[in-house]
Amino acid sequence: MDDPPPRGDADGGAGDDLHLIYPDAQLADRSAAAGALRRLAHAFVRHRTDPETLAEIAAWAEATAGRLEAGSAPVPRPADYFARRYEDPRPPDGAEVMAFSDRAFSGPANPTAMEVDMRRDGDGVRAQVTFGAAFESAPGRAHGGSVCAVVDDVLGYLMVCLGVAAYTARLEIDYRGGVPIDEPVNFSGREIRREGRKSHVELAVRAASAAADAPPLIEATGLFVIVTADQLAAE
Repeated sequence: MDDPPPRGDADGGAGDDLHLIYPDAQLADRSAAAGALRRLAHAFVRHRTDPETLAEIAAWAEATAGRLEAGSAPVPRPADYFARRYEDPRPPDGAEVMAFSDRAFSGPANPTAMEVDMRRDGDGVRAQVTFGAAFESAPGRAHGGSVCAVVDDVLGYLMVCLGVAAYTARLEIDYRGGVPIDEPVNFSGREIRREGRKSHVELAVRAASAAADAPPLIEATGLFVIVTADQLAAE
């Protein structure tokens, strides 16, 4: 039987196939603003301008940050984030999966994130990611640290797709080729075995234009330690 629809479905202009764990009434507007800020960040890194424009950007950024900080108290992450793994249904197969709209590295409403489309793929997870100029290290290549961050995030979403709460315990990453900037790349992760509370996982990264059996640019293995519902209830 297919999993039932998620609690907290798409809103704020999101697509019908979005499994959004924590709804954001301003998802479309916040994502649009964050997207504009990401474009600004990439343009700032890639281009040069005159001192007057730099001063204008600095003044605008400081003033806008002040307005945001004065406009509301900081919004904390919900305390039931892990407990929801055992209360909510799993995301439907093929659905786009999003925990927080401004999640680090992948949230569309986070201006420091990459461009990411994250989806459940059977009992695995797949993501298409584009790294912009702000993440460039060696010419034409994304910084290895930014790639590692997305590897961890994708595998974290694998836990969401599996319906368990878990922490990253170990990641081992083999950089076999450079991950390009300004081009989509595909991340594909799955659980290879489970031993009690230990979830052993693997992930591969390939250029989106490459064949499915092409040698991966990145291979990763990891260990996630599951926090059970009983452990969460005892906290």
